[in-house]
Amino acid sequence: MIDAYEEYEWYLKEDLSRYAGMWIAILDKKVVASGRRIAKVLEDFKKSHPGKTPLITKINAKLSVLRLSV
Repeated sequence: MIDAYEEYEWYLKEDLSRYAGMWIAILDKKVVASGRRIAKVLEDFKKSHPGKTPLITKINAKLSVLRLSV
């Protein structure tokens, strides 16, 4: 079992652009459910992974870029 910190670190580094604009459920460093509605994602996750706790997040539809002036 992977701890929450490792799961979050994976999420930050992974290219999840194919899920742009969608909610995703992550478990053991894998996207195990995805969709446009969070309720459906949670329902699908609970059916396939009873008793487990996922990392749930929404992937931005647009690329975010931070510009810093030096």
